[in-house]
Amino acid sequence: MMFIFLFVCSLLVPLSMIILGYTWKDNPPKDRQGISGYRTTMSRLNDETWKYAHKCWGRMNFALGIIQAILSLFVLILMKDYTNFEMILTPFCLFSVFAIRNYGTYNYSNRIFVT
Repeated sequence: MMFIFLFVCSLLVPLSMIILGYTWKDNPPKDRQGISGYRTTMSRLNDETWKYAHKCWGRMNFALGIIQAILSLFVLILMKDYTNFEMILTPFCLFSVFAIRNYGTYNYSNRIFVT
């Protein structure tokens, strides 16, 4: 029973990354001042930067979500007898994915739109 619970929990974040990445790379949120979206000062400058930031963010999120799902499942299956290992490893993996994704999108946007 605990294995099924950890299986579902370990896929929540990667699946949401995959879904948002796939959706937002082609269809960013309409309202730049709304509550959802990749909201940085650079991405909210105009519609072009808003769409470009979401295109980059969506691609990275989609790819990293797939990688994260595979790694989470691999670690969970490999260490299914040691459930504490999954609880310790997951926050570090998620932090690294979020840091890489946000830093990469910010740098891509700055390279293109800042003169």
